[in-house]
Amino acid sequence: MELLDQLPALPTEARVAAIERLIRNSSPVIRERALRTGAAVVSDERLESYLREEADDVLRNAGLEMLKMRGPRALGLAVRLLRDGDPDVVLQSVLALGHVRDLRALEPLRAALNHDDANVAGAAIEAVGKLGDARAIPDLLPFLDGDPWLQLATIQALGDLRSPAAVPPLAKLLTDLMVGSLAAESLARIGGGKAFQALCRHWLRFRAELDAETMVGLLAHVLEGLGTTPRNQEELRASLASVLDGGEEGTRIAAARGLLALGPGAEDRRALELVCDGPADASVLPACLAKRKDLVPDLLAQPGKARSWGFLLASRFPRAAPLPALAAATRDELPPAELIGSIVKAFRKVRHESLAAALLDLYLEAPADYRGALAPLMGTHRNELRALLAERKDVDDEARLILAAHLGLAARDVVAHIVAMEHEGRLRVLEQVATQEELVRQLPWDEWLAERPDLYAGLAARVAAEFSLRELVPPLRAQLAQRPNPDLIRAVGELGDRESVPVLLTLLEGGGGAAPGRNLVPLILESLGRVGGPEARQAIRRAILEGRCEPRIGYRALSLCAIEEDDALFRRAVGHADWYVRLACADVLGRFMRPENLAALSQLAADPVGIVSQRALSFLEA
Repeated sequence: MELLDQLPALPTEARVAAIERLIRNSSPVIRERALRTGAAVVSDERLESYLREEADDVLRNAGLEMLKMRGPRALGLAVRLLRDGDPDVVLQSVLALGHVRDLRALEPLRAALNHDDANVAGAAIEAVGKLGDARAIPDLLPFLDGDPWLQLATIQALGDLRSPAAVPPLAKLLTDLMVGSLAAESLARIGGGKAFQALCRHWLRFRAELDAETMVGLLAHVLEGLGTTPRNQEELRASLASVLDGGEEGTRIAAARGLLALGPGAEDRRALELVCDGPADASVLPACLAKRKDLVPDLLAQPGKARSWGFLLASRFPRAAPLPALAAATRDELPPAELIGSIVKAFRKVRHESLAAALLDLYLEAPADYRGALAPLMGTHRNELRALLAERKDVDDEARLILAAHLGLAARDVVAHIVAMEHEGRLRVLEQVATQEELVRQLPWDEWLAERPDLYAGLAARVAAEFSLRELVPPLRAQLAQRPNPDLIRAVGELGDRESVPVLLTLLEGGGGAAPGRNLVPLILESLGRVGGPEARQAIRRAILEGRCEPRIGYRALSLCAIEEDDALFRRAVGHADWYVRLACADVLGRFMRPENLAALSQLAADPVGIVSQRALSFLEA
């Protein structure tokens, strides 16, 4: 681990020697980081020597992994090695090209299909499939009648290519005892009407001899992706219905999905029960229901997952959603938190006046955090909700005022009502309406902060940062000195208040000035970084050099306000053990393009952590 931490700071030759030692470590984490560094710093010549290593399997495998990790940069070396006389070296290059998936490798790989070594040819077949270019299908088809090893690779590749042109040759293999199941899986991955017909005919003819769970699952998968209702539907429906109440759970759920995807039928209720009892998530509409707008009323009438799916389906087909059913489902009971998103989607699409009452009922019953999610919907039914609110006598004053604010009551009138309220009630209302900028700007924050800073300082700081209310900075700065809290510290940083720097420095020297056990130092440093200026920079530098903060916090804060004279500090840190520090170094050194910084960026471009090396490379390329 010590050697791994030193790796970014070592000279190139020493780094390569360290890599060759680290790749033999049994820890996957250590080996992975060493390989990523090797992919960036090991030369083509040395990498080629690794691939040629006959006596050392570890080194040869490391060479292949490094070549893969190079991504598109591996193309030149890998293509050149395709012409090598050693079949093992050619195999490594084919495997690397298959991993990279660069379309520029298609033509070289097509030539490798006819290699004398079966392992090379098989790997080339699989690599061509991974490129996803259907133009290669004619090159692959001859292998379906050849060596069994190459036949398997070809079936897999044709499925990867996902082209209807591959359906007829794959369909002929469905009855093959050796490769039939693999051909069925490839057909399912291709999908579409032709693939479905081939699978359906095979299932209906040989279902007594087939693995039901696999075949029914493949049929359901293809059915869910079809755009139109398939032929021979009744026979297939009967065969799927026969397994709804028998066999393994996975088979029954797959059959239920297939039946629902086929369209309306007598088995819908039982199929829905099985899908609801399965592992499907309530917040995601199952693919088997994606076209079943006829099921919206049934789904809305049921609790739990089914109702969530009903709302999601109604949002897809707003004209097909029965308004009484939608309103009844909304009023039925307070839905769980994960259902609110589904309701919001549906109500945004289904804009009908008859839904306003249900929306109002739901809003009034919901707790404060639900109301925040529902608030954007108020405008879609503004006129109806205003009339309903005027008629309702059971709405308390706070809820009535919040709703009025969301329904377009003039900001000055809302402000007048808020000002007239008691402090605690006022704060509850403010928490719900503080997203409205026009209203927020008219509130007497100065007066409230002077009167009850303990109540209003946090909220005032949040809205000041959100809407750039610079006029609130002086009173917030005063509160920061007396009652430091995260909202105040964050606000003066977001607003870039230079006059808050002395206060922040005092808090920093005192360890944050917060209650015991609450460390505000990281937030103070970040705010100093956002404000910037000589004093802030010097304070952050001292905190880093004296070890009074976590390095990643300090370097990140300094990177926000660094100037050119700070780059020496960042150059010295390019070998730091913490990758987050090295990432900050890349950001700052890339900002000031001097020769010495370019050298440091070149070192970071070989960093074992991907995001660091990519960031450094992006600056070097620019």
